Amino acid sequence: MINRVFRDHSKGFKLFIIGSISCACTLASNKLQANDLEAESTKVEHYQSIYYCDYPLWYDDWYCNFNKQLDETVNDLNRWFYVKTKQPAPSAAVASGKIRLGWEPRSGDLNQFDTRFKIRVKLPALKDRVELLFTDEEDDINQQSVKAARNKELGNQEETTVAIQFREDVKSPMSYRVGFGRGGQLYTRARYSKGQNYGNDGKLAYFSELHYYSGDKFGAELNARYTHTFTDSQALEFSNSFRYRDNRKDWFWRHELKYLHMLGAEQSLLFTAMIDGLSKPSYRSEQRLLSIRYKRNILRPWLFVELEPFMLWLREEDFRTSYGVALRLEIHFPDDSLLY
Repeated sequence: MINRVFRDHSKGFKLFIIGSISCACTLASNKLQANDLEAESTKVEHYQSIYYCDYPLWYDDWYCNFNKQLDETVNDLNRWFYVKTKQPAPSAAVASGKIRLGWEPRSGDLNQFDTRFKIRVKLPALKDRVELLFTDEEDDINQQSVKAARNKELGNQEETTVAIQFREDVKSPMSYRVGFGRGGQLYTRARYSKGQNYGNDGKLAYFSELHYYSGDKFGAELNARYTHTFTDSQALEFSNSFRYRDNRKDWFWRHELKYLHMLGAEQSLLFTAMIDGLSKPSYRSEQRLLSIRYKRNILRPWLFVELEPFMLWLREEDFRTSYGVALRLEIHFPDDSLLY
């Protein structure tokens, strides 16, 4: 019975992905021409290479079915582009991502649940210059792991983002994106990103972008992140971010310090200290966070658990110390060993 519930859930998720792709691209796989025998033959051969999932353990069976359906969906779309551009035999599309389920109780709020997902699809038919993105989190600015620490000033944190991202060249520092996000607003952005190494241990990564949301209007963001690697298992990262919002005429800023310590190949510790705020009515902090996250791989290469005790101070709560602990389950995909 549990297996059937999870299999139905994965089918529903597939329908969501198909619907999202239709909205973002105004395309559908059923537009394949019936007389295109070559494309249909390739499709049959591809499906025959995927074995039917019938594993004795329900989580293996559910995971295999989820990957299979996702693989079929993105490759249907990829083949559509091959047919339209009349290119030679297609290469397989690549979809990767993660799903995270969490319960994050803290003093004053025991019912804090968090579900997040991110899927990225690369299409060889378009020479990997175009990516499809499906996520419920904004890039860079508002993806703090602790849900209560995501700044509410940036808008609804639960809205799905569906977008197309493309570059003139795979190695180009410029990328462009158009899609729907932040409460269903139509948005577009242009971003310039670059990195600079300092010796063998230091790296500076930075980007600047301009964006436009149909409701929030124009905006800009500056972001810089410096990472210093001490050993193969230890690294320190310091990041700064500033985002201007035209509809509010102010800046959102964030400073964050992270220390990563790997405890072997399957587990790690991440120490985080973060402070963020707004420029109006004055340059002042809105929230502060201290946390220690323990992450471990369990049972399967694609399955992870997290335990993150934290302390949070919010201006809306008069900076009263709030103690909490996050318990999370994270699923990464794909895992080809369960597909072929």
